[in-house]
Amino acid sequence: MKPKTPMGPSRFGPMLGFFAYGIRKKALRPIYVKEVQEITDGDVLDLPGAPVIIGMPGHSPGSIAVHIPLVDAVFVGDALTTRHVLTGRDGAQPAPFTDDPEGADGSLDRLAGVSASWVLPGHGAPWHGSPSDIAAAVRAT
Repeated sequence: MKPKTPMGPSRFGPMLGFFAYGIRKKALRPIYVKEVQEITDGDVLDLPGAPVIIGMPGHSPGSIAVHIPLVDAVFVGDALTTRHVLTGRDGAQPAPFTDDPEGADGSLDRLAGVSASWVLPGHGAPWHGSPSDIAAAVRAT
């Protein structure tokens, strides 16, 4: 069961925009997963670019990042954000709706150990710089 987490700060305009975006993308009508293949920390997927799975607990159960060395990038999903969907604030920061903030903070150490030039969050602009730099910037907020 997903724990109830506080929403945190919000501003009406950005929050309304986030909900409008969700409605346009049919977020209220989910498409259910029909087939699942379990992956774990350290797995290298048999896909172009040989993506590497990095366990990133904290935001939600099973959170991961996907490092693709071939393109020098790591996709971090909601492990962090560069644009807060509820306040509109830009810059590296913790993601809202995080289940376990301490766990998410610990996951920043895992991210900091990745060698990449691009960090691609689920929300906000791509970060051109090292994962260790963005992890430090998130902690500085």
